[in-house]
Amino acid sequence: MKDIDKNVLIQALEQLPIGTLIIDARQEHWPVVYMNAIVGQLVGLDTDSLLGCPWRGLLVDPEELLPQRERLLGNPSLVVRHLRQRWQSRSGEPVDMTLQVSPLFARPGQPAYWLVTVDADPRGGESSGEDTLRLALRDAQLRLRQLDRSDATTGLANRQSFLEVVQRDWAIASREQRRISVIVFEVDAFDRYRDLYGRHAADSCLRKVAHAINGSLRRGGDVAARLADNRFAVLVGGSEEAQVRQFAEQIARKVRHLAIHHPRSPAGRYLTVSVGVGSEVPPGGAGESTLLQKAEAELARPASAAGQVLGAG
Repeated sequence: MKDIDKNVLIQALEQLPIGTLIIDARQEHWPVVYMNAIVGQLVGLDTDSLLGCPWRGLLVDPEELLPQRERLLGNPSLVVRHLRQRWQSRSGEPVDMTLQVSPLFARPGQPAYWLVTVDADPRGGESSGEDTLRLALRDAQLRLRQLDRSDATTGLANRQSFLEVVQRDWAIASREQRRISVIVFEVDAFDRYRDLYGRHAADSCLRKVAHAINGSLRRGGDVAARLADNRFAVLVGGSEEAQVRQFAEQIARKVRHLAIHHPRSPAGRYLTVSVGVGSEVPPGGAGESTLLQKAEAELARPASAAGQVLGAG
């Protein structure tokens, strides 16, 4: 646990589907040292502007907090649940909250911080505070579901998410009898790049490639994804196959022009990608899409005119 990076912990807290604060219990005024975005949504304030401000008097009525402060300080191992408080919001309207306060220890018996999580007040009825909290939690849960559909390294859609979009658009293209295409890009000799420069440099390289691919998309319905370690894909709708292949070549050249040095690449001094394309007008009543399989099969054929290394030289 000692080796966990602070930024990783912050990311974990940001993804919690509930309002979360960390309060410095060592100082008299209990300053806020961390607050996730959900808390900011609840009170309508910028979270960055609240860091360092006292919890007592900032979000909470001092008179309301005082007895709970004595209770917490008197029993440092105590977890206070269902602590009802009325917070102040930017609009001036009070927001009724129910909190859970848990100690975070620097040493045994000496809490250094309080972890405060926000929950709906079960006795709050139809208060504006509860409605606001429900909306915030729904938005946070939606963001978590979106994270489950994204590649953590590049931010692009992951393979499962991409397959779902392909199948949806395949069915639409079948009904409308229009062409749909999938382009697959594979970073050449990527294992050699990682062996030479290490994992962090390899991840940075993948992000640059992902940015080049995603930044090339021209239509709102086009989607880019990371399929596997060194493999990316793009879904393109409506274009003729010749146009799709030309588009793929443009992206491959764009990756080559990133000028990412790859001294162990057999294709040249800079990082390159190989390309495969699957393109067709789905037959009426078509079942499962085969576009991705066709693109990957073409990519696997070394002698293929489309599966060759593009952008080299």
